[in-house]
Amino acid sequence: MAKLTAPIFGKKQAGHSYRRRTCAFGIAENEDGKIACVKISRPNHTRWDLPGGMREDGETLKRALIREYAEETGLKIKVGPEIARTRQYIIKYDGDRRQNYSSYFSVDIKKPAPGGKLEDDHELVWLKPAKAQALVRDDAAAWAITAWVRQRAVLNAQK
Repeated sequence: MAKLTAPIFGKKQAGHSYRRRTCAFGIAENEDGKIACVKISRPNHTRWDLPGGMREDGETLKRALIREYAEETGLKIKVGPEIARTRQYIIKYDGDRRQNYSSYFSVDIKKPAPGGKLEDDHELVWLKPAKAQALVRDDAAAWAITAWVRQRAVLNAQK
């Protein structure tokens, strides 16, 4: 696979600092051609995202993705190849400014994770890729879905 570049999304506002956050997200496809997303419902807002999140100290990206996927969806996964990398400046709903360095991986669903889902405000939803692209909160995630769709199309064309 060619070296992955990391396009930058969002805009850094002058005079503000952004905390660096390293993240891993996964794209899983079901038998209906839909991909796993999480609907996150909070008191003042609802958003959609790909399952995944921040790497904790001492974790590899793949280990972080396995943990985050289980916490958010209740599913155990096998992490496949990395398909995209991004950087994105974001301001969270609480005003926290972050610059996410994210890796996106193709994943396979294995079974329900031991211990199940831990995050009550996250709901697993299966969406067609085009709908997921339209709904996910971050432009970086929408771009990663596009990269995943293209990679799948290339692989299918080679068959």
